[in-house]
Amino acid sequence: MAASWNPERGGGATALRGVLGGLAALATAFGAYALVQAAGADLSWGWLSGGSWTAVGAAAGIGLIEESAKLAGIALAVSPPRRGHRRSNVLRTAAAVAAVFAVAEAALAMQGASWSLALGRAALGPVAHALLAAPFVVVLAEASGVSRRQLLLRIGGALLLAAALHGFGDWSIARPGWGRLGFAAALLAPALWLFAWARTAERVPVPVRWADGSAVRTR
Repeated sequence: MAASWNPERGGGATALRGVLGGLAALATAFGAYALVQAAGADLSWGWLSGGSWTAVGAAAGIGLIEESAKLAGIALAVSPPRRGHRRSNVLRTAAAVAAVFAVAEAALAMQGASWSLALGRAALGPVAHALLAAPFVVVLAEASGVSRRQLLLRIGGALLLAAALHGFGDWSIARPGWGRLGFAAALLAPALWLFAWARTAERVPVPVRWADGSAVRTR
């Protein structure tokens, strides 16, 4: 929530949109899980720690459901672009959505667990969910000037990548021994890519028009 707060750019409205978007994402995920369960497939932790193909299928399903839910929540929560602030607006809104989604998910999923375990998941969950959502968050942040067809293709590809990272992370953490390393790798990959993207974005010239509209320069 702190990452979404910026008084100079309507931080209060962004934070509120993030809260509502996070709750919408949570409702979407639980609705999808309910539909899957009604179809006879219960995507529980037992499935992840089971046989190889069962575990892979469960991890893929969990990743696709939760990343699709976060994408829907972020897309609903992002306000219309204002004065070229789309990139920062999307990033702050996504941070708020991920935080609310992760904390609410931990509160529901960790019922009956020890307070230290629940607190740890609530504290680290927002970081993990934000990193896993990075592929489609960046696509949304760079949507200006992109045709609708190209945007949909990019979002679809980014969503599949995010779901694959999420699924691989969940599948890894259920494996004894090396599983934690696999989970760390699933989070490290989008973190490094996000860092590289941010560095590249800083070096891209930004067109600036003079107040009278007579000339254009870059900064």
